[in-house]
Order: sequence, then structure tokens, then C-alpha cells
Amino acid sequence: MPTKVSSVEELKEMATVEGGALFYMVLKYGLKSTKRIEWDPESKSFCILNQIDDTHEDLTEQELAAETNIVKAIRKGAFFKE
Repeated sequence: MPTKVSSVEELKEMATVEGGALFYMVLKYGLKSTKRIEWDPESKSFCILNQIDDTHEDLTEQELAAETNIVKAIRKGAFFKE
């Protein structure tokens, strides 16, 4: 059963596993965007693999907020861990 992510701190906790964890963002019309996310506490960065197009990003927490819709989706209650 999916678990709603309620904060970036919670995302970090959920994604601090070897190989990351699967998350998804609910989009319009019931669509979803699935991502594998791993948080590395040593480098303080997120490793994100976008399942839709196999693109890869390494982002700091600030870049995550500025360059993706993940933080906005968390705030709107539309970001979940599979």
C-alpha cells in the first residue's frame, strides 16, 4: 500500500536505502510519474532515476526544490512511496 510522503525529511528517511526506493507523483487525469530515489547522507544529495525516460539526476536538497516538482507535490499531498 502506498505511503504519502509528508516532508522532505521524511523523503530522506524513506530513500536512505541501498539502491533507493520507488516513489511516484500523482499528475492530472490520474497519471503518475514514477521515480527511484536514493538519499546519500554523506554527500547530502538525492540520486533520482526518472522511470518514464530513464534520465538520471544527482541533486542537493536546494536543487530538488528549485529544479523538480517533487517538493511541490509533497506539499500538495501528491507524492507517495510505493
